[in-house]
Amino acid sequence: MKRERFQRVGLLALTAVLAVAAATTANAAPASNAPTVLHTAPAGTPLSAPGRGQLDMCGLSFLGGNTPPPVQQVNVPWRTGNILDVAGIQKVAVPGKVKMAHRFKVTQTTTTRYFKGNGIPPWPIGKFPIPTNSVAYGYYHPLPGLPPYATADLIPVKPYNLEVSVPRHPKANAKPTCIPSLSMGVALDGIMWHAELAGANATTWVDPNAALPTDSCFGHPWNTQYHVHGFSWKCLTQKSEPGSKASPLYGYAWDGFGIYGPRDAKGKWITNTQLDECHGMTSTVMFDGKMQKIYHYVLNNEYPYSIGCFRGTPAKLPMNLQHNMS
Repeated sequence: MKRERFQRVGLLALTAVLAVAAATTANAAPASNAPTVLHTAPAGTPLSAPGRGQLDMCGLSFLGGNTPPPVQQVNVPWRTGNILDVAGIQKVAVPGKVKMAHRFKVTQTTTTRYFKGNGIPPWPIGKFPIPTNSVAYGYYHPLPGLPPYATADLIPVKPYNLEVSVPRHPKANAKPTCIPSLSMGVALDGIMWHAELAGANATTWVDPNAALPTDSCFGHPWNTQYHVHGFSWKCLTQKSEPGSKASPLYGYAWDGFGIYGPRDAKGKWITNTQLDECHGMTSTVMFDGKMQKIYHYVLNNEYPYSIGCFRGTPAKLPMNLQHNMS
């Protein structure tokens, strides 16, 4: 069993020391580009089938598991019902502003788009290993790791080889494809998005944003690989086209389709009611250097926040990005 299972085992043990939250907050879209809340998955949300507001994770076979039970909830101070308070999450965020060497390049041929980098973003990240005097330490230290990291708080961030090719002209399939790895796509800032999924044990799965603090950009390491969750796009550096009210292209899914921010061409916030079971939609966006009507994924503040399944055919990832348990 590899480190992924050990990092994720033991989240339930934290609930005994975390505050209980019970009230329900209204589901309202934020008025600006900075959401004040995240809408987590309600308890009972499936993880093994496509559907709006949920994940289809290929039965978690890549993690050595069987068909997963539905999403459950743990009690944390920043959760009120199905609402996660962004300010509360940031209050307990992993501290630090650690600058690391960043490398990332996107090249293309007539048929493929090629990503090559070291997995490190261009902005400062939190301090990993997590400082023992931080609030975040209390959430990570109870979680076991694998040698040489005895506990999850000791896991550092290290550069790694991020090298993937995807179709330059992706095609939408009639039926969606499940997500065969924790990794789902890459931002133009050179860091991976991971599925919004954490396992407390073999029968308990949760939204990681509703269980653990991350750094100020909603990132932390898996197996020393830095990746992001939730409201990570607060730190992404891409800007909208001049004169456009629409959110920019922030990156690409492993099936080649673009991943955009939460505002449409009129500047209106895109909600899950407008998205399909893969957390995407078809509309006119700037893609591959021209305005075109094409399928794309949307980042917003409603679970699963980025990608729920693949509308196209995902590329086969190299072994170091497949996150297998075997």
